[in-house]
Amino acid sequence: MSNLGEITIWLGLIAIGISSGCYWILNSREDDTLAWNVARYSFTGFVAFMTLASILLMFAILKHEFIYSYVVNYSSRDLPLQYLISSFWAGQEGSFLLWVLLGAWLGIFLMHKSGEMEPQVMFIYNLSNLFLTILLIKQSPFKMLAAAPADGQGLNMLLQDPWMVIHPPVIFLGYAAFTIPFAYAIAALWRREYDNWIRPALPWTVFAFLSLGAGIIIGGYWSYKVLGWGGYWGWDPVENASLLPWLAGAALMHGMILEQSRRKLRKTNFILAAFSFLLVIYCTFLTRSGILADFSVHSFQDLGITGWLVFFMFAFLAIFLWFFATRVREIPVSEKGAAFSYFSREFGLIGAMIILCLSAVIIGVGTSAPLITRVLEKTSKVSTEFYVDTNLPLALLIVLLLSFVPLLAWGQNDFSKLSRKLIWALLGAVVSGIITLYYGYPGMAVLLLSIFAGAAVGMNLQLAIKLVRKKITMSAGAIAHLGVGLMFLGIIASSVYDRSEKVLLPQGTMEPTLGYELKFSGPKFVTEPRGVRLDLPVDVKKGNIEFTARPDIRSENNPDGQGMRFSRPHIRRGLVSDLYISPVDFKPGEEENPSAGKQLELKKQEKIKMQDYEITFVGFDVSGMMGQKEGQDVSVGADLLVSYKSGNPVTVKAIITKGQEDWSASPARLPGPVEAYVTLTQIQASAGSIVLDYQGPASGQDKAVEKTPPAFIAEVSIKPGMTVLWLGVFLILLGASIGVARRWPQ
Repeated sequence: MSNLGEITIWLGLIAIGISSGCYWILNSREDDTLAWNVARYSFTGFVAFMTLASILLMFAILKHEFIYSYVVNYSSRDLPLQYLISSFWAGQEGSFLLWVLLGAWLGIFLMHKSGEMEPQVMFIYNLSNLFLTILLIKQSPFKMLAAAPADGQGLNMLLQDPWMVIHPPVIFLGYAAFTIPFAYAIAALWRREYDNWIRPALPWTVFAFLSLGAGIIIGGYWSYKVLGWGGYWGWDPVENASLLPWLAGAALMHGMILEQSRRKLRKTNFILAAFSFLLVIYCTFLTRSGILADFSVHSFQDLGITGWLVFFMFAFLAIFLWFFATRVREIPVSEKGAAFSYFSREFGLIGAMIILCLSAVIIGVGTSAPLITRVLEKTSKVSTEFYVDTNLPLALLIVLLLSFVPLLAWGQNDFSKLSRKLIWALLGAVVSGIITLYYGYPGMAVLLLSIFAGAAVGMNLQLAIKLVRKKITMSAGAIAHLGVGLMFLGIIASSVYDRSEKVLLPQGTMEPTLGYELKFSGPKFVTEPRGVRLDLPVDVKKGNIEFTARPDIRSENNPDGQGMRFSRPHIRRGLVSDLYISPVDFKPGEEENPSAGKQLELKKQEKIKMQDYEITFVGFDVSGMMGQKEGQDVSVGADLLVSYKSGNPVTVKAIITKGQEDWSASPARLPGPVEAYVTLTQIQASAGSIVLDYQGPASGQDKAVEKTPPAFIAEVSIKPGMTVLWLGVFLILLGASIGVARRWPQ
């Protein structure tokens, strides 16, 4: 049986090979008309073949052609149309085809816009597409099975979201676009034209920054909206894999602006162009080689292309190093007679570039920890605190620079004249500092970050308004920098000042938490094609505000019984803060003895509400194990802070004792007029948690059993500043979009 899809990919490989050969010939014979025509037509043929291959794969998915293993693995007959479409890029093979397809389409524009540098630019650009096409042949999405099953395995439930239709294409568009500045840089070194490449390459760099940044932001919003963990960035290695080239690309973008304006940083920009592109390949290697499979929920398993990715990376590194090493002495250092001042716009840009590169290196080292520690005894990854602690000082420096550098002119500046322009920065800093301290002292580093971010917002807001009135295309930088300041303010508010409580919500009972009244109206089980959705509607009331929240828990049915289970939160968005309600666990109603206990699992400093009590696990008490003589009983306890009906909290100690024979636990009386006890039944020291058995007041003594209502544990959070955060990242993308429009060649 012929496989038209694989034949099409092979034809695409042949076409891109012919195009590359002809562009190589044109490097020495630019007047060869035949070579020009063949180079362009064969590249157009490559685009056509990759487009046809993509159409064939999409057709196979939509028509449920389960003879293809890829279609079986990532689609099924019951998937809605939008998720069938996103099945195209759900797996490794399809995502590589998407990458090649987007790169091919970008190449059509590049081919007609690169001018005199076309032979060199397109040759390097073709090499990248050539390698990616080889990977497609090595791991083809058109591999066929001996016999077609009746149905496919379907799409992972976490990926069944509308953002799946948008997020991966935008990310891979950014990956493909970062090849173009690298191609221009190599072409400039090849032609020994060390300045001419900046003008045509800069809009492509801004476009790559824009598209990859949009993909990162969409991923963060998707995570916040769908996963139920309450966050938008978890420093996951695969999340970092897209962040690294984006940071390097931001540094390159600023360096290219400086070179275009002041003829500085020529050598640095060549290095940064290579750095950003090589990071795309390196991060692809990390996420596709299986190295991170045990450390990231997003990582792919190794499909046998690791060696090719390593070769791909080192081949392009060798190409760059050869050209750079043979040309470096010819590259001018700076424009003759150009003065340099430490109090100037160029110094501020250089400082920002250094900070961005430092951040990329630090995050890269942390992300590579599983690879680095492989040579040690045990493979491991760094904690999220590593990324926060190392990047906090860099963030401080970035927002400090943004609070005054955009006001500086090129060359020498007079501080006395500048100080009069800083009134908006000072106003923003004061307002931000006061608001931060009003909600509580967050520590000196975070307070300074808030003050400097406020200064950056105030100054760039004033500058953006001024430039928009003058000419909107001149406002790109000011709008983007305003977005950076707002983004940091949103990060501070949502991560430092968020409040969260776990609350048990029995059906029909009104429970207070964080100033809201929550009433669980009852579960509703909805059968879906490949699983079950448990709707958990909650009536929420605060003052005159009333609405119904609809979080849910979804379970996937797999033949092996190892189906996925995850929670989707309900988010009530507000101008100042979001109310975030995420299910943690569901407890179905059951018949039980009225005096029987209920088990509570608490982590250190975790608070939970149980009937009329609010219980907080403060920490372990191991004093009963210290200094004990042989033969004496030892004990370990848990310190609890308990309040009855929102009264004053009382310290209660639950103790478990080791006698000569075994451990025994004594019930600890809870405060209040009714008889209620908790008994310490388990200590999980490694997890920092305990399990308590709660004995509540008996009711209905005339009955042997009673029916307990269904209930679920919800994590309720108030997350301030989310609107500010999303506004900030939107303005970053808006500023980049204006920058592309401003610099795009006419």
